[in-house]
Amino acid sequence: MKALLISILIMATTSTLTSFTMPKGDAVQEVKQALEGQIEAWNKGDLEKAMTFYWNSPEMLWISKSGTEKGYQEVYDMFLQDFTDRSKMGVYTYEPLHIEQVSKEAVYFVFRWKIELDGKRLMGGVSSQVWKKVNGRWVVTSEHAS
Repeated sequence: MKALLISILIMATTSTLTSFTMPKGDAVQEVKQALEGQIEAWNKGDLEKAMTFYWNSPEMLWISKSGTEKGYQEVYDMFLQDFTDRSKMGVYTYEPLHIEQVSKEAVYFVFRWKIELDGKRLMGGVSSQVWKKVNGRWVVTSEHAS
């Protein structure tokens, strides 16, 4: 009962916030820096480097309106097919909406994103990512992009 009351209080409090406040903590800051590194690589047209921020495992999961892809190589191949011409990758920007450390080695990050090319929006939406510390570095193990 006490846990339920605390959960309701937290939801009521957070639903009234008008702006996003970044939580403090090393893991949260490290994941935010990792996402910045991924976006920097993307904006340079370096898909290979941008992909290094995903977990190189057959268990890596990508979820979109088209369905799911499982496996690093399958997701990488999907990106290679969609962005054969690196000049069409555009400029990726994001706005954090929610981030929380869910365990010692896992962070949940939700953000609004968009990709623009020549000032025109190519795509965008909201993504939720699960970042885990694997072999000493933070990588996305699951992403839902919509």
